[in-house]
Amino acid sequence: MKMYESEIYGEIPEPESFNELIEIISCNEVDEYDKEYEFVPVRFWRGQSDIGWKIDSSAYRRIRNSRELEEISDDDLSSYEKNLLEHSTHKGFRFHNGRELSDMELLARLQHHGAATRLVDFSRNALIGLWFAINNHMKKTGILIGVHSYYVGGNESKLELNKYLNVITELKGKSYPLLYESPEISPRIASQHALFLYSRASFGEYGSLVLPVEKKANLFIAINPMLKLQLKEVLSQVFDIRTKTLFPDLDGFGMANSSTMHVNEMWRW
Repeated sequence: MKMYESEIYGEIPEPESFNELIEIISCNEVDEYDKEYEFVPVRFWRGQSDIGWKIDSSAYRRIRNSRELEEISDDDLSSYEKNLLEHSTHKGFRFHNGRELSDMELLARLQHHGAATRLVDFSRNALIGLWFAINNHMKKTGILIGVHSYYVGGNESKLELNKYLNVITELKGKSYPLLYESPEISPRIASQHALFLYSRASFGEYGSLVLPVEKKANLFIAINPMLKLQLKEVLSQVFDIRTKTLFPDLDGFGMANSSTMHVNEMWRW
């Protein structure tokens, strides 16, 4: 197996083909949690198109860039998100299809429409995570990140109706992230098999998102520029994973047909 030496993520596998990549992500190497069941570990997946990026929430990046701060505290994040919730509620975005959204639902809706929150996008589908790793910065090596489900808090398919401050208070002292799966208040959530991981502000080696410390909890895979080109065609033509299908709303349609997109991407063949 070819290996890639990353400044942030250390020495990690660098597959040279789609088949080799699939072998890595479906490896059933077991640990103490899996021995009884002997199945492929369930992971949550995130792709980043530049391996030189840490795993930072968009809220963390926005605050850091706006205030030119070296480190962002939990109080900075909480204050920012409280203001974001107040402003978006004032604009009427808390109501969706005749229903008032909870604080976490509203944050999820804002995140999927481009607002900066502490929620970090992940997918239950490894190939969708892979698409985000290969869709931009084609001359740079990207990274596919998998986080083992046993090492995160929270649950899938569970409503979070607590107020924002109560939710954030639960993060204090935790050495692992929490999972939040929003109801399908946006078509993007369903199309991207989307969920979020979030945590207290971290100053760890991997970025502001707290990742589990256990050895087998995190899987990092380097995706080099040559493989990016191959995978882009495979994901589009074999699995129909592309901009138009992952962003099935008006904003996504406009993005899929913008001046930066090749005309041929209007069609699959």
